[in-house]
Amino acid sequence: MARQKSIAGRCALCGEEGRLTFEHVPPEAAFNDERVMLADIHQLLGSNRLLGDDGVQGRYQQRGAGAYTLCERCNNNTGAWYAREYVRFVHVVFPLALSVPTGESISFSFPFKPLQLLKQIATMFCSACGPSFADAQPAIRRFILNREERGLPPKLSFHLGLFDVHSSKASRQSGITGRLTGQHMEVFSEISFPPLNAVMSCEGGPPDGRLYDITWFSRYDLREQTQVLFKLYNLPVNSYFPGDYRTRAEIVRQAKEP
Repeated sequence: MARQKSIAGRCALCGEEGRLTFEHVPPEAAFNDERVMLADIHQLLGSNRLLGDDGVQGRYQQRGAGAYTLCERCNNNTGAWYAREYVRFVHVVFPLALSVPTGESISFSFPFKPLQLLKQIATMFCSACGPSFADAQPAIRRFILNREERGLPPKLSFHLGLFDVHSSKASRQSGITGRLTGQHMEVFSEISFPPLNAVMSCEGGPPDGRLYDITWFSRYDLREQTQVLFKLYNLPVNSYFPGDYRTRAEIVRQAKEP
């Protein structure tokens, strides 16, 4: 059967009705070109299953992680404007995700274009969250669709960590999620796919204080290249709960506690 080229719907970025093309999240060249299994999160939440357990039901997607979320114009434009910088960044950090021990951090720097990297990550979250997110945050549309724009919505922040390749069992992606910790409410979205854990916080800050804040990359001009000292923690992904970076041993042990 021929691969479907587009479907009808509303673009998650510009919000216009029309034909939607397949958007890889992360970009296909960022190691996202292999078969992935899409599990039903509603069936798994509240169960004792961990990511990667046998018997988890789902369907396989042959072309990598992603969905029909962007119109052809938004897909082509953002891919041409920003994706290359994200791919460059991922190819630099992947060896770190393979070498840094679980839960530990590494500091590094290399020349890159911060605003392009941030705009690509923001594009990915628009795809992950659907058009209602950009409807509620029109400034994010301007930020992405106007290449020179540097203004972000005031409560929005973006954060990164390394995806612990050796200690994780699968990737994870969520739309806007709310989590109550004591009296503190966190509202965020997550894209965890090797070699990065990426979080967009909408309220209450990131779900884990070890994540590195990259929101300030919006201070740079689009074509400005610089070196930034990153400090990224290598965090495993083993449960279906967004923002949960416990090891499998920690999850099993805590499940047994009274």
